[in-house]
Order: sequence, then C-alpha cells, then structure tokens
Amino acid sequence: MRMLKLSNFLQAKCNIFLYTIFGWSLVRVYMFILCKFYFFIKKDERDTIKKSVSDVIGWTKREKELSGITKRVFSGIFSHYYEKIFAAFESKIKVADFLNKHVSSDDLSIIKEALKKGKGVILITGHYGAIEYIPLLLAINDIKISMIAKFKTPQLKRMAFEQADNFGIRMIDGAESGNVLRSAINELKQNRVVITQCDEIDEWRTSDKKKTTFLGQVTGLDRTINLLQKRTGAEVVFGVLHRFNLDQYKFVAYSHEQMIEMVRYTPSTTTGEIVLKVLEQFICKYPEQWYEWKKYPELVKTYNPVNQEERHVVRPYLQPACNISV
Repeated sequence: MRMLKLSNFLQAKCNIFLYTIFGWSLVRVYMFILCKFYFFIKKDERDTIKKSVSDVIGWTKREKELSGITKRVFSGIFSHYYEKIFAAFESKIKVADFLNKHVSSDDLSIIKEALKKGKGVILITGHYGAIEYIPLLLAINDIKISMIAKFKTPQLKRMAFEQADNFGIRMIDGAESGNVLRSAINELKQNRVVITQCDEIDEWRTSDKKKTTFLGQVTGLDRTINLLQKRTGAEVVFGVLHRFNLDQYKFVAYSHEQMIEMVRYTPSTTTGEIVLKVLEQFICKYPEQWYEWKKYPELVKTYNPVNQEERHVVRPYLQPACNISV
C-alpha cells in the first residue's frame, strides 16, 4: 500500500469489474468510499494535501472556514476520479447525451473563432474541475482535437485510446512519442486544437534564467507553451470545465487578448506566464476544483536560484489579478 497511488488503487481489476456491474449512481458512492479509505491509509499524502491548502490560502481564512475548504478539496479529488472512470468506460452515446444535458458550453465559440485563422489552437487548461470531459465536449461539438496525455495504468491508457478513437480524438502519448513537441506542432499545422496543461509541474521544461511565481512560490518558467506558439503561430485559448456538482458544469474560456486584459501584463510577460496566472486565480478562488495539491511542494524544485536570497516565498494575489467568473 505504501507505493500504491490513488489512480492505480481505483483502477484495480476488482474495482473495474464492480464498476461495470453497478449503475453510475452506485459507482459514485462506491468510489467515494474507496477514496476515503485510501486517504485513511495514506496519512502522509492526506497531510501533504492539507498542508498545501493551508500554505496557499490558510493565511486569509479562519480555522473553521479552512477546514470546510479542505473537506471540499478532497471531495473535488474524489469527483475527478469518478469523472475519469465515467469518461473512459461509458458509451459514446451516453457520454454525449450527458454532456449535452449537463454542461453549459457557450464559450466554445471562442475556440471556433480562433480556428478560423487557420493556424491551429493551443487550448491550455489545468488539473482543474472536470478536465476529463473537455476533449469529449469539444469532439461532440465537431471540433477536431489532439490531446497530449500520460497514463498511470496500462488499462486506463487502453481505454482512453479506444474512447478517443470513438470520438475522433487523436492522442499524443507523452510517455512514448519520440518528440511530443514535434507531434504537437504537426497537429497544429493541420488546424486542429491541441489540448495541454500548464500545471504539469513534474513535466515543466523550465528556463534557467526566467522565473515567475505560482501559488505563492518562486518557480521556474515552463517554456513549452511559448515554444509551441512561437513555432506555429497558433492561437492560444485558456479553458477550464468548472464543476458545480457531478450533474452541473460550465466550460469557461478566454482568448489570448482577453487574458492580456485580465492579468497584470507587461511587455515581457510570456504566454506561458499569462495562462499560469489565470489558472492561479481560478485555484485561489475555487481551491476545491484543483486536484494536484499533493504536488504543491514540488514547485520549489522548478527553480534553482543563484543564491538563496532569491528563494523567497511570495503570497499569491488573492485579490483578483484577473477578473474571473463562472
């Protein structure tokens, strides 16, 4: 159990078998029980998440309020894994029917408008809300999708590729593609939407010279998004699928021009930094929607200062640097 990860635990063969027997209402209950059991056993991981939430937003909250937020953070993590299983194992018809009925998606027009320029669209998102539904939502709305992803279990990878094929989504396996950047560039040149995440902390290709801040930490600046945009001229759109509950969602998107107006922009601010700042504001306003709190301590590893005086912790802009709303 010590080395077992939550994703692997929930996708154990015995659990997958039970998911196929239960209806989705029972799967929800069963998965939430499994998640609570996992964190009961994995005390260190549970404590890391609690401390991370406290470090980022605790200084502005009373103890009772922080406790409630932390409880909702765990519920959000549980919800994410339920959505992952639903997206991977349910039929295309039922998934499409669910998304059409339960997701408000007016902001898809921002992506469709960006595609008219003919150079592809880099859709930047994060480990936020119902991310598993985003490519499926775009696909059922006749938007050509390519997605960069890594998979923690062979079974999930197989199911994800099968489901992607059902929806006409091209998968770029981040673990096996010889050059993920080159693959993404090729997809953009075909005027497709390439979906990637700006908060894949352990995958960041950071600059040795440029730094920024994210969630109160001084961090290195990931170069991936900037390289993609520079080499393709593709439009950049930021988007998240906000979860109100497991039956109500809203797709929220911003064009590059809208993001520049939203953040504390200077001419030296790169696209990679802009999208990270927008995501930061969503996380600070809706912390229960982000499910990567356990990786927060890894942020300190993304930047190696010349001297330790540069390694100071700064608090995030909890007074909105962005005018975000859902």
